[in-house]
Amino acid sequence: MSSARAARAIFRCAAAAALALSLASPAAPAADPNQVTLHAVYVISISGLTIGRAEVKARFTDRGYAAAISGSTYGVSRLVSDASATLAGSGRVVGLSVLPASYNLESSESGFDTSVSMTMHGGSVVGLQALPNLPQVDDRVPFPPDARQNVVDPVGAFVVPLDHVGATADGAKVCDRTVRVFDGWKRFDVRLAYKQSQAGDNGGTVIECTARYVPVAGHRTSDGDVTYMANNTRLEVWLSAVPGTRYLVPSHVLIGTKLGDLVVNARTFETVDEQQAAEAG
Repeated sequence: MSSARAARAIFRCAAAAALALSLASPAAPAADPNQVTLHAVYVISISGLTIGRAEVKARFTDRGYAAAISGSTYGVSRLVSDASATLAGSGRVVGLSVLPASYNLESSESGFDTSVSMTMHGGSVVGLQALPNLPQVDDRVPFPPDARQNVVDPVGAFVVPLDHVGATADGAKVCDRTVRVFDGWKRFDVRLAYKQSQAGDNGGTVIECTARYVPVAGHRTSDGDVTYMANNTRLEVWLSAVPGTRYLVPSHVLIGTKLGDLVVNARTFETVDEQQAAEAG
């Protein structure tokens, strides 16, 4: 995978997976006295060299989430790719099911702009505008009739609910599953598998999942980067609990590339209980 493609992919998918959220205020879930806000900063590096960062603000309740994503490259990485992106997503959580309601993307890389505005209901896409349009070519894999049903967007893909606040996460149950993702242009699966659990820096447990990228529709069979990622066995997502909530989100994402490991890692990971903050104020 080229360095430019790697940078673009990290902001469109991996940064979303990491829930690297912007300082802009996303549309929050319905008012809830138990709302918790997550603030975090993620550092993006490749082969140990820092190439960018993303800032986090997400809001969680027992019934839903709201998130926005903002990140950019900097330093020496600008010599190969000057990239930035903002994403936002919100949705409901019913039991252990994540049901996205909206997803928006604005990205720019070296003057090439993309955007997605998508609405969803019950796991299905009901409204979509994605620019630029995919060109019609012979080797593009067509969409099957159900390609936009029972899916999540790139933000909702890695919001992982547990049964209740304080529930002990079972690594196998958390990881051993397939996430069906639609990003506005392409359908792909992320197949997760449990690797191990370890103690986190904040005293909680970090669950490590391996991952495989499985292209489904919208991609071109001649695209070497798609083939590379489909054969890539060096993909990992580490999930950490958001204190005071029943959710896990990625604190570490690893993507093997031809230039070395592309890593998104949480440098700061802090939460605010809005009810306690109001009472203290």
